Amino acid sequence: MPISHPKPPAHPGAAVLAIGGMSLVLAMVLELLGFSNKLDALVSHWISGSGLEGEFRVMPDYSIWLWTAPLAFGLAAGMLGSRMNWRRIVLWVTTLFLTLGWIPVLALAGYKAAVTTPLLALVWCGLWSMIYATRHQEPGTRTD
Repeated sequence: MPISHPKPPAHPGAAVLAIGGMSLVLAMVLELLGFSNKLDALVSHWISGSGLEGEFRVMPDYSIWLWTAPLAFGLAAGMLGSRMNWRRIVLWVTTLFLTLGWIPVLALAGYKAAVTTPLLALVWCGLWSMIYATRHQEPGTRTD
């Protein structure tokens, strides 16, 4: 009979800071390297062809980070604080859809949506939160 090793205890506070922080760092680096420019230009072109009149304004850079930073840490905290993988997936997918929902809302307000950076941060955050959560004890479980 194989020896079963229990999952190590989770350290959600440190994991939230590490996963959320690294998600933001990754998003910042990819934005500095210009990775997000092509996808954001594609979204802007699609919005321009949507039939909305007028000139679209560019959103200030800080507004993107005002959404991304709390959402990355909140997503990691929510996923690591939830039991069962299906709940974590629901949180992850909901967060991604909320971010994609920026595109039509900002277009109606007359702004070009820059959603590539937040999406990259949230995909990375959700992926590593799932990996961490499946390899560590779930919240509220005991190993007696």
